[in-house]
Amino acid sequence: MPVFVAVGFSFCSCPNINLESCPPPCLSSPEPENFQHRKKLRALLAVMAGLAISPPLSLTFSSRTRNAKPTSYLSRNQRNLTRRIVSALPSPYGDSLKAGLSSNVSGNKDPRSIAPRSGVIVAKKGNPPVMPSVMTPGGPLDLSSVLFRNRIIFIGQPINAQVAQRVISQLVTLASIDDKSDILIYLNCPGGSTYSVLAIYDCMSWIKPKVGTVAFGVAASQGALLLAGGEKGMRYAMPNTRVMIHQPQTGCGGHVEDVRRQVNEAIEARQKIDRMYAAFTGQTLETVQQYTERDRFLSASEALEFGLIDGLLETEY
Repeated sequence: MPVFVAVGFSFCSCPNINLESCPPPCLSSPEPENFQHRKKLRALLAVMAGLAISPPLSLTFSSRTRNAKPTSYLSRNQRNLTRRIVSALPSPYGDSLKAGLSSNVSGNKDPRSIAPRSGVIVAKKGNPPVMPSVMTPGGPLDLSSVLFRNRIIFIGQPINAQVAQRVISQLVTLASIDDKSDILIYLNCPGGSTYSVLAIYDCMSWIKPKVGTVAFGVAASQGALLLAGGEKGMRYAMPNTRVMIHQPQTGCGGHVEDVRRQVNEAIEARQKIDRMYAAFTGQTLETVQQYTERDRFLSASEALEFGLIDGLLETEY
């Protein structure tokens, strides 16, 4: 069986394992190029010896046999030295080794020495931003958890299906924890989906705790409907709050029959919302339809007079 060298050069069939003892013209191989291959191999060994990787490199040869186990061509000491050389190369992640990343590689100490496994990772330019937290006896809590523990739910974005799911889950959770304590919803909402707002209102009416509403900034479109849908006597607004009510907006497209059905759905939604405003405010249906015919902006005092809220929260201005 021929013998192969594990360094990528063509093989030499000389039976001498030690390459140094092989005569210049290999007597056991009639090919003249084998001598050139041995010269290249000796040059490679000389270069590797000059880099101080190891003492004279001894290669392990293995014959290709069936069902043979894979053989490592470097000794254990040589593999360890190779690991040390690789670990000393510049890291593609900058100074991550100095930041405390752990490693099992051991070697001589240098300016890029590796920190122990228990080191703390420190950001290059200060600590990363974190959510504001409040210290409690049980540890730090983020602001949303603090509000939730005080039975306060904040809605500060347009209401869609995701926002409705979050608010409904919080309402149901607070009701299951204590069904006798009140819940407050803080609103700074420019509007949103009619279906999502009605889903939140249905949950507010279904659970046992009373749900009050407080408006900050703006309560427009369906946000105004949610503000007016709070528990009677628990609907408040800040003095500088702006409230806007109008008829629902929609868009139609597709086949003619589909457009007709979408228009009918929009008309039914407007009639339903007008009836809800009439029930929340005590105004007649004709008055509500007149107010919602176009965008109607109301100040906090005008919203109080119209019946959308029950009181104003006093501030300095």
